[in-house]
Amino acid sequence: MQSVNKTESLMFIFICSLFVLFIEIMFFHSGLIFSVLIAGAFMYIGRKKMRRKLGRILFWIGVIGLVLNIFNTVAFKFLVIALFLYFLLRFIQLRKHPVEFRPTDEFTEQPNQSLVQVRPVLTNKLLGSQRTEDSVYEWDDINIQSVWGDIVVDLSNTVLPKGDAVIFIRQVFGNIKVLIPYETEVSVNHSKLAGNVTVFGHQRGFSFNENLSIKTEEFDQSAHRVKIVTTVVIGDLEVQRI
Repeated sequence: MQSVNKTESLMFIFICSLFVLFIEIMFFHSGLIFSVLIAGAFMYIGRKKMRRKLGRILFWIGVIGLVLNIFNTVAFKFLVIALFLYFLLRFIQLRKHPVEFRPTDEFTEQPNQSLVQVRPVLTNKLLGSQRTEDSVYEWDDINIQSVWGDIVVDLSNTVLPKGDAVIFIRQVFGNIKVLIPYETEVSVNHSKLAGNVTVFGHQRGFSFNENLSIKTEEFDQSAHRVKIVTTVVIGDLEVQRI
């Protein structure tokens, strides 16, 4: 129950912060949306031309502009103060009433069960690009998140199991490319704020704030299937055969 209360308290703080942000935009700082869109456009254009010096300059101008816009909002200051007070109160409570962990009958009566740690195909990475191995590797479902960088998942170097193979990627800035072997059925569920989507040569084109859900024709009947679930703030998704 205590863990639920902690979660509800944090959710309440974030909801209040969003409400403060809404009031701030509606009545006091209506130009914030325009400023954020301009910063996002700089970041997107710069990300596209990252290999050139001008592209890197545009990208970091956008990043700095976005950060400054966020830091200058009343909602962000409210969030920082609220979180500080929340964790301060939690610290005081724990000092007065330390939490004791004791084994319960529910756990002691359960038989011992061994666990095996599996090496992930890809890992969470704050900054920088990554891709699956160029040599043969053992498949395991992918569930990663990244702030900035390109991600490439090549399924031609692994053996997919029967049933569903899941690729779950959350990305802030950067492109995602998934290479799928022929005769493997695929479903794609993609959510983005801004970017392009290309699936097997069918290009969706650049758009804003869109959720796309598609699948190949024989997906439901196939024994080997790949489910791709991706979320990107600014970036492109490309799924192609290899």
